Amino acid sequence: MPTPSVEDSVPVVSGDNENTDVATESENETKKGRCNLYDGNTDAIGWSWLGAGRGMVIMSNIYMSSAILWLASNAAGCATDPTSEKTCTNRVHGLVPSSFLTTISIAAGLTSAFLMPICGAFVDFTPYRRLVGIVTVIIIVAIQFVQVFTNETTWFAMAILQALAIFFYQLQVVAVYAYLPEIARQVGQTKMTTISSNFTMVQFCSQLTFLVTLVVIQIILKASAVRTAQISQGINTVTSIFFFSIGWFVYMKPRPAARDLPEGSNLLTGGFHQLWNTSKNIHHHFKKGLRWYFLALGFAEASIQAITTLSVIYLSETVKLDTMGVGIFFVITLLGTIPGTRIALRVSNKLNPNTSLKIALVLIFFILMIGVLVLEVLPQYCAYIWGFCIGVALGWFYPTENLFFSMILPKGQEAELSGLFVYCTQILSWLPPLLFQLMIQANVAQKYGIIVASCFVLPAAGFLMLTGTWDEILEETASGALALAKAKADMSQTRRESDHI
Repeated sequence: MPTPSVEDSVPVVSGDNENTDVATESENETKKGRCNLYDGNTDAIGWSWLGAGRGMVIMSNIYMSSAILWLASNAAGCATDPTSEKTCTNRVHGLVPSSFLTTISIAAGLTSAFLMPICGAFVDFTPYRRLVGIVTVIIIVAIQFVQVFTNETTWFAMAILQALAIFFYQLQVVAVYAYLPEIARQVGQTKMTTISSNFTMVQFCSQLTFLVTLVVIQIILKASAVRTAQISQGINTVTSIFFFSIGWFVYMKPRPAARDLPEGSNLLTGGFHQLWNTSKNIHHHFKKGLRWYFLALGFAEASIQAITTLSVIYLSETVKLDTMGVGIFFVITLLGTIPGTRIALRVSNKLNPNTSLKIALVLIFFILMIGVLVLEVLPQYCAYIWGFCIGVALGWFYPTENLFFSMILPKGQEAELSGLFVYCTQILSWLPPLLFQLMIQANVAQKYGIIVASCFVLPAAGFLMLTGTWDEILEETASGALALAKAKADMSQTRRESDHI
């Protein structure tokens, strides 16, 4: 759904002011008056500008997805009667029209899962973190501009470009997230909690502003799905240049390599080597909390990220909402996240983040399942009520997910585990769209495909039930960090002794 997706939501990492970089602090002081939201911290200000840009890219892709769906349907001869109660089963390029959107998600998800560690190696093991961010932005903006020319003759090529855009978007997220642990060390954990909330607020506002603008334009111009997508991509090209340029060229500064390459590795294998070692360390030293959290994260994010794409298909083909109706649906969903965040805060404080997150996951499943089972026999306006309920559930889920992570992140492991956090959000992102596609290719009703995709939140909740008590999780965070530090020190000592011999 169109809330700040996990790759854009902010895990609050712990840190303290003792590790503040002196040069950065001095620069921050000179710019303190420029942004009260972030106490003049230049990295945080830049992160916020980039978040606003990413939020608008996410929203523009909703309109692009609607246009590709319509054009694929038209090419298959399915767009002649949009009021028909039957889902079209004609094929174009061997696929039913709705399969093009899921194919895009599958291709982008698989590519990201395989290549993200390589990009992460460039970000972590070289001084080219900022360059990776700039290059990926240039490619994204170029694709957005080319997609302005989407029409009946170019739609297939544009669908391929859409998969590439999603992939490079994920690489952009890898580069951006590498700055988060440093921001946390600069400002301290207390301020970081407030700053992360402001990140979410800024991105929410950018998403809502973009959506409302497009809905108003569509109402005034009475634009078709394709024309609206062309306008959306044109506007987003301009906003992306504006927000990303300010973020990367004004505020985000180059950084040295965060760590040295593991012995015997290179840039092509170093990221995979690091993921393997990090996973082993978590398995051995954080058995009561962090291990189960990351397993839950992979399944939960796979399901929730897929719903954005699948909901466009379902709302367009089954509920029969037009492009403007789909846009209004996402506006209402965004509005639903506001009370959802308040519920998250109250429940997490009254119980604990683990319990709160499990409730949110189960709630997401039941809202999605009940909605798709009854919407076909209800008036269309009920879809907007369903969207608001989804927004409430997601507004509960994302802050709780981030709070959970922030409270169990071992001190000294912020950068390493923040990278694993981003990777876990993508490793299974291809699977729910694949299952949905296989079902609709077999002429199974789309509502059952949505239910199957939403089922991935249930094993996520199950993994969280295998954790220890909340007090045990917090205790393990400290003791596990000490044990891991000792193990690494012993290993380093052994290597030195071996080299000496």
